[in-house]
Formats: sequence, structure tokens, C-alpha cells
Amino acid sequence: MRFLKTAVLVVALAAPAYADVRLAKNNLRVEFAGGQFEVFTKAGWSPAALFCAAGDVARISGAKSNDTLVVTRNVGQSPTRANRRSASFELVPRSEAKERSFFTLTAGFGPGLTKSVGAAVFACEQESLLRNRN
Repeated sequence: MRFLKTAVLVVALAAPAYADVRLAKNNLRVEFAGGQFEVFTKAGWSPAALFCAAGDVARISGAKSNDTLVVTRNVGQSPTRANRRSASFELVPRSEAKERSFFTLTAGFGPGLTKSVGAAVFACEQESLLRNRN
């Protein structure tokens, strides 16, 4: 029993405590605290949808369009919610953002991939257009 209590305490301290939860305009749940975002996925959602959700919540939270969203954890098991899949993002001011390499641009979605908040919000508009095309 003592081991179980210790294990629960370690997990609680290791997992980030998110201060706010929002539903992005594309209906993805986003939990965030400071500059850390965890975007929960649904089946069939694209990387653009993940950036859209993170960008939408960052904009609502007061981020500038030229601030940068950086993927810190690829889509996988959520560290904060059991049986949920999510990806993690960090909001970085433009002055502190690193330049992307060619390999990051061609590697697909994963840690290190960046997009400005403005471009992420624009991804929402593109996604909406594609969805309403029919």
C-alpha cells in the first residue's frame, strides 16, 4: 500500500498541472498552463488540426501572431489523462525561436516542428474550407 501511495505521488508530481482547459474552434480539447499546451486528438485528425487547436487557444490566451508554437511531444499516450491520445506544444516568443532546418520541414509531424501562431490559426481557416467544400 505504501508503494502505491508513493507511485501515485511521483506520477502526480511528474505530470504537468494544467491550469486551464478550452475547446478550440475545431472542437479539439486543449489544456494549457503558461506556454505549455496539450492538444487531445480524435480519430482522423491531421497535424494541421492539432496546430489549429494550439494556435487558436494561444491566440485567445494573448499570444502574438509571430510567436512560435513548437511541438515538444508527438501524438501518443497522454501523460496527464489515462486512455487519451495527445500531442504537446510549447509557445515560444519569436525572438527566442530557432530556425527550422530542411530536415524538420520534410520529416513530418514530430518534436521540433514549428509554426507561427498566425500560420496555425490560418490552418483553422484552411481546414474549415476543406470540410465545407462538399
